[in-house]
Parts: sequence; structure tokens; C-alpha cells
Amino acid sequence: MSPTFEEIEARGHPVWAEVDLANLRHNVTTLRDRAGGAEVMGVVKGYAYGHGNPQSAIAMLQGGATRLGVARVAEAIHLRKAGITAPIHVLTEPPYASAPALIEFDLTPTVYTEGFARALSDAATSAGRTVPIHVKFDTGMHRVGLQPEDAGDAVKMLRSLTGLDIEGVWSHLAVADEPDHPFNKQQLARFEEILDGLAALGVKPRLRHLANSAATLWMEDGLFDLVRCGIATYGLWPGSELAGAADLRPVMALRARVNLSKQVAAGEALSYGLRYELKESARIVTVPVGYADGYDRRLSGTADVLIEGRRHRVSGTVCMDQFMVDVGSRDIEAGSVVTLIGSDGAEKITAEELAEQIGTINYEVTTRIPSRVPRIYLHEETK
Repeated sequence: MSPTFEEIEARGHPVWAEVDLANLRHNVTTLRDRAGGAEVMGVVKGYAYGHGNPQSAIAMLQGGATRLGVARVAEAIHLRKAGITAPIHVLTEPPYASAPALIEFDLTPTVYTEGFARALSDAATSAGRTVPIHVKFDTGMHRVGLQPEDAGDAVKMLRSLTGLDIEGVWSHLAVADEPDHPFNKQQLARFEEILDGLAALGVKPRLRHLANSAATLWMEDGLFDLVRCGIATYGLWPGSELAGAADLRPVMALRARVNLSKQVAAGEALSYGLRYELKESARIVTVPVGYADGYDRRLSGTADVLIEGRRHRVSGTVCMDQFMVDVGSRDIEAGSVVTLIGSDGAEKITAEELAEQIGTINYEVTTRIPSRVPRIYLHEETK
């Protein structure tokens, strides 16, 4: 079970993230219903986009996901050691030396180079095992994957290696967050051509997958056998055009307690650089959160926080561990709760709002919250 509020404060943590696992389960179920019968892979790489593992992974499986996706072998081993037995896909080829670990921990690797395929075959053969692999093709994003024109030769090579079973074939969409972008249709057509070519060679993988969170929210023809849902499972929108496309509920809130409240005279200035000058005497509260907690320095003087249901602007420069807020004449005392992401009364601050203020995406806002910020899991189910 996760720590309680009282436990984290007793350990000296002045800031925490609340992760609502009931909302996470709800979001996965909602996406599963949108997937038209396709299986759902819950993507939990990057410490579950900052929401934390293994609790997030477990909640996804409880919500209807049948598989999990990670970026690195170490992330998958962490989940296995937590007792998770569902298939775990490693979505990028790891170093060759990790091939034995993939076999030992019963992981499902992605394959797109001959060198890694041979290393994996050697490890599987040595262990007397057959490992299911998912072959990735580059249909236009040009990050990783086999070129479509190499499909035939690659599959023949893979079928010649012992210990490998082609369970799946997949690719990744580059602009799925823009449903009307013509490149989506081009990638879908390329993927279907690859599948047709493989079928002509007698290769009909059980799991074909192309759709990510964004595509799951709008695509009808390209959902195939499996969808890979990451950002949307956390109640965050894959793109502005998709906001409100389904009943998704925010999973994370980020909060802290004021650690000092003081009256500061008119004419004084705040924080590094003295860029925020007081035109009149005001109460200034110090919030023990900074860029070491993932709260970007570029939020200085632009972001709002919520204190007792009202918005207040970050005043002056965000420091490594703290920032200050001018609350005017309000009587805000030390110990008051400050909401940086989440709701307080009728007001709310979203990851999307913060992302817009610093010119990034909501993925980065939550994923950058480090492990020194404890996660408190709400509505955790132990069964």
C-alpha cells in the first residue's frame, strides 16, 4: 500500500502527488470500450508518465488492459518483481547484452535489426525457450523500425532463427493527434501493404497494432487487434483537437504546503534577480516546490497556483526547491495547501495549462516530476 499523508509528512516531504487509481481504471475501461474489440496495452513507460509504478500498471490491468508497454528492460523487470504476470512489451530494442534478461523475465521484445534478432535468438536457444517477438516497421515517422521494402527479407531471416516466434507486427503514427492530417491515411495504407505482403509469405501475426491514444479516440479502420494507450489513460489529452473526445478523468494532482508566510513591505523585491517588486505591502507565502521537483523555471511569473480555492500567480523566479507567491491581503498561513496541478473548489489547473505556458506538451509536465516527490495512491485496490 502507498504511504498516507501523515506518513509522508512525518518523513519530511512538503510536496506530494495524488494519483487517483479509480480514475485511471475508469479511463482504461473507457478506452477499451472505444477500441472496438481490440486488446488494450497500457503504456507505463517513464514511471507511468510520472504517475508511478507498479501501482499504475496494476490499476490499468484492473481497468481492462491485457498488456503493458515500457521503453526499457529495467522498467519491465521492476514490474515483474512487483508480481505482475501480464505480458510486458519492451517497445524499443535494448542493448544486445540484455537479451538474456528478456528471456529470464518473460518479456515481449520489439525487433527491427538483424543484430538484435540474432542476439535474442542465441539467448532464447541457450535457455531452451521460444520468445514471442513484435516486429516494428517504419511507416513514415523515421524513428525506429524496419523499412517496408525490407519486410520480405527481414521476415525470412527472422523465421530462420531458432527461439523466435513472430507474434506481432506494428508501427507508430506520427500525427495521430491531428485526426485530419493526410499523413495518417498514408501510414495506415503503408501498414496495410506490409501486412498484405507478409500474408503472401504465409506470415499472419496474431497481433497487429498501429493505434496510440490519439488514434484510439478517433480512428475506426486502423485499430486492428491491439491499441497502445498511454497519455489518455492518465486523463490527459493527446492533442488539443481531441480534448473532450471521451469521458477521461484526470488522474494526478500535485500539491504542497506553505512553509512560510510573512508580510513584506512595499518596494521590496522577491527571489533571484529581484524581478518581482511589491508596489504595496503584501503577504508573501513560500511554497516548497521547485525545478528539482519538475516545476519548470519558465513558470516564473506566468503560472498560477490555487490556495484555498483561489488563483494566485507565481511571484518571482522559481528556485530549485521553492518559489514565492504574492497573496495580497489574504490571511494565508504556513501549512495551507497549495495546488499546482488539480482542483481546489471550483478552480482547477491542468497539466495542459502548464504545458502551454512553457511551450511543451502535457506528457512532459507529469513525466518530469521526479521520484523525490512521493506519490499517494487514492482508491488503491489490493486484489
